[in-house]
Amino acid sequence: MQRQHWWLSAGLLALFMLTLLGLWWFQQQAVRPFITSEDAIDYWQAEGVAERLAPLWQQLPPTELPTLMHFWNPDCLCNQVSQRHYSSLLAQFDSTQLRVVVVAAHTSSEQQRRELKALNPDRLQVITAQPGLQLPSSPALALFHASGELAYFGAYGFGALCTVADDQLFPTLVRRLQQEPYGPFMSVAGDGCFCAWPNDDASAAAGAP
Repeated sequence: MQRQHWWLSAGLLALFMLTLLGLWWFQQQAVRPFITSEDAIDYWQAEGVAERLAPLWQQLPPTELPTLMHFWNPDCLCNQVSQRHYSSLLAQFDSTQLRVVVVAAHTSSEQQRRELKALNPDRLQVITAQPGLQLPSSPALALFHASGELAYFGAYGFGALCTVADDQLFPTLVRRLQQEPYGPFMSVAGDGCFCAWPNDDASAAAGAP
């Protein structure tokens, strides 16, 4: 009986150590600042970000709805940690309340984009970013007024699991956009599970540089 307890204790200790090792590896691979010290200074400024995103807005047809742009790099292992916030927005607002545009990194394949579109064909519009689009990180989102003015840009959340203090933060922002002018509001200061956005023809980074 004592030997059985010893093996059970040893097994639990080994599992605990493996869990710690996994968390350490995850932190080393994926947790990084949304904006790093090497990034352009205008990533901190709403005007600079709005100018960078303007060509994407110009690809879209006119709308009377607020627009969510979700910046998606399929090679990023951090997509899953922001999925809760993104899925909540899709669930709370239908196509008559919020236009949802997925901006796929130029390094994504046509097959990857088709597979993403197939998940929700009547809800998502998928466009491909040009190689020249420069952004600090993904996953990220931007919210726009129907007029095309930037209302929000930044992370879904910070910390290893991209958490936010209030799960209703983004739904509340969308509701405000439906009623009155808002922003621009930037949420770019913090560390979390982010990948560098592929700003050139190099392979997408999946984790810390």
